Amino acid sequence: MDEKTAQLLEMIRASERVVALTGAGISTASGIPDFRSPGGLWEDVDPMEVATLTVFREDPERFWSFYRSRLDMAGQFEPNPGHLLLADLERLGKLSAVITQNIDGLHQAAGVSPELVLEIHGSVRELVCLACGERYPREEIDRLSESGLPRCRCGEILKPAVVLFEEMLPEEEVGRSVEALAGCDLLLLIGSSLVVYPAAGLPAQRNPAASMVVLNAEPTPWAAEADLWLDGDIAERSAELSRALAEGPE
Repeated sequence: MDEKTAQLLEMIRASERVVALTGAGISTASGIPDFRSPGGLWEDVDPMEVATLTVFREDPERFWSFYRSRLDMAGQFEPNPGHLLLADLERLGKLSAVITQNIDGLHQAAGVSPELVLEIHGSVRELVCLACGERYPREEIDRLSESGLPRCRCGEILKPAVVLFEEMLPEEEVGRSVEALAGCDLLLLIGSSLVVYPAAGLPAQRNPAASMVVLNAEPTPWAAEADLWLDGDIAERSAELSRALAEGPE
């Protein structure tokens, strides 16, 4: 274990209220590409042409021609050590919340209690009707699409329950995120460049007395303010931390 990982281990052991804010980088080891890196989801596609609320409403066929494959792939991925580390922290009674920009549901699949996961960008695990509010599990998409595009029982076209460009973040999840941050004693920023607002502003809501650690392969705007920045492979560092936590203090 290198010096920085050992330092983070001691910070975790000394903490009682850990909050993690996670981004796409925590899921890349599961095979899910991030958004802006080479080979990422937006490398060959302009999101403003396929993933906005306007496109969904005005050209739902184009919208769903892009998004259907993403939903079909969503159930194929498994949690990696980054997700499992946070589940370990919950089992140790240290985890207060996971605030995630991810829509993949892998935190819950890893064993983190759903009530602790705040999905501020929504989830691909459900479809939602903007007209009546009805929600459906993603697994029902084939049944719901028998006449073409997936439709609600009320007749309206369904939307993935994710936050599209032009949509606001869900107020309840954001409010609970701010509350969790205000009460934490250790904030872990894992796998996120944190350059897109409003999510990029969330670390500023942390308890002023809390320590802040960045786990990200590349520097982020918050790395300069962090007590510790760990670059390199998130999954490898997480697996090492999980093993050490399982072994207990030396």
